Amino acid sequence: MIGVFITLFVVACGLRALFTWGYPTGLPFEMAILDWFVVISGAAFSIHLIYCFIAKKYPDTTEFLPMFSGVFFVIVLAAYAILRYKPEYQTSLSVMVTGLLVGMGWWIQCITSAANARRSHTLSMIINSRTSAEYQSQLRASTRIYRGMRFVPAELSEWRCNPDKEEYKNAKVPDEYIDAINGLLYVLNYFEFLAQGIKFKDLDDCLLRECFSSFLQGIERRGFHMILESQKVNPAAFEGIIYLSKRWNNESLVEKYRANPNTSELGLQYPSNEIVQKIMSGIPLVAEIPEVSVTSELTSSSV
Repeated sequence: MIGVFITLFVVACGLRALFTWGYPTGLPFEMAILDWFVVISGAAFSIHLIYCFIAKKYPDTTEFLPMFSGVFFVIVLAAYAILRYKPEYQTSLSVMVTGLLVGMGWWIQCITSAANARRSHTLSMIINSRTSAEYQSQLRASTRIYRGMRFVPAELSEWRCNPDKEEYKNAKVPDEYIDAINGLLYVLNYFEFLAQGIKFKDLDDCLLRECFSSFLQGIERRGFHMILESQKVNPAAFEGIIYLSKRWNNESLVEKYRANPNTSELGLQYPSNEIVQKIMSGIPLVAEIPEVSVTSELTSSSV
């Protein structure tokens, strides 16, 4: 856009100079037409240049910056019209321009102050998640089983969301799986809270994205079926997870494979279908779930 405005401005100035030198005795049309062309193109170029500078330096202002740019453009044209046709209104013009500049400065200050407070609050939340005993306990319970490319089976997810179904009346789910599923749900709810905070601009999106975007991919994949089953009960459940996945990673697995969950490439189902059938039938399991260190998981996930 800057290139377009520069081109228009240069062409306007060139035409103005060409017609001035080419018709020393007078133009066959009003010179005011070219003058307005020069002013409009020059104002558009200058304001767009300032817009790009402010948007880059203060990205939090981009929401209302187009409105201010439009107002400023109108004022520039009004200023030119007053100076050319009604110079007696110069005092009103100076008041109008001063008011606009003061208002824009105050607005930018408010926006940047709110953004700094939001970043400070977000950073505190990230640090608190590191030191929160409850969060770390739930995370360890989850990653003890569901780590790497593993994900919760559809049957266990349905049992967790709707345990009173007739087909699950004999189910005997080991405590290790229950703790892991509950831990994963806790983390999913934590990210749901972050998503709602971002949507209502109470938390800083850029800072959270840098810290959690890669971890969110794994969380959504591991809890894929749990999110689907939860949304069957309540369509609004975990809508923030889907929102964040699309915002941070350009797509959501849940939304992409909602119609055909069996075609999704989630990784390794854990436990296997054979073990899941035994659990749902109430057959006790003899094999113990191995203990796994989660140090590397916690380090690499940035949570």
